[in-house]
Amino acid sequence: MFRLVIGVLFGLLVLPVIPAFAVDPTPGTYTSVSGDVLKGRGSNARPAVDVGVDNVFHAQSWDGAALGIQWDFTCGISTSQITDNNLDGAGNGEIIFTTEYSGGTFFLSKDGLWGDTVNDLTGTINDLTRVTTLVFVLGVPIAAVENVSTSGLFDDSDCILAFEINNNVGLGDTDSGTPLPLDYPPFLDTSCGDLPFDSPGSWGDISDIIMLIQCPVPAHETTWGQVKALFE
Repeated sequence: MFRLVIGVLFGLLVLPVIPAFAVDPTPGTYTSVSGDVLKGRGSNARPAVDVGVDNVFHAQSWDGAALGIQWDFTCGISTSQITDNNLDGAGNGEIIFTTEYSGGTFFLSKDGLWGDTVNDLTGTINDLTRVTTLVFVLGVPIAAVENVSTSGLFDDSDCILAFEINNNVGLGDTDSGTPLPLDYPPFLDTSCGDLPFDSPGSWGDISDIIMLIQCPVPAHETTWGQVKALFE
């Protein structure tokens, strides 16, 4: 009888589940100049009537053959845009667009210097600011340069990410009648779904990247024995 009761109780015993520990990235500064971070390509989808809202940003690493193998920033959606028009009466000068985005996610490969070669890293984008400078001659745009600043928080971690893109070169726009090339990040809608390649938008190359990863230093509890040892 006692064996039966013990057996039933043991059968009902639920062992505690030990949660897996999240893996933090390796803090540091990583750059494309030093070869730590692959260069990339980016696209920006926009509504047919563009007032600076509901643009969708998408940037991915590019190794010469494949997109997004090392890093990916996707589905940041614009919430506001400021336009600074510096054209003269002849249409010469520049127009600067400062666009604020929110939301979206990022991915960093486990095989980067920041990883452990086992677990890929993901996170949420807190904010993204994209500054686009269009240069005009006689009212015709002849060049586009972008700088992008991104901050985010790693999933299941207190570590934070800053991702800076400088001197991103704009290469094309569907306004010219040319669709998005197949080897650039696809245009996305506001629900992060793929759009046709001839949807309104622009694209360009990313060559100058600075990535900063910071993690809080954990507090260590000091025992009384450790304190006494300081005075011995």
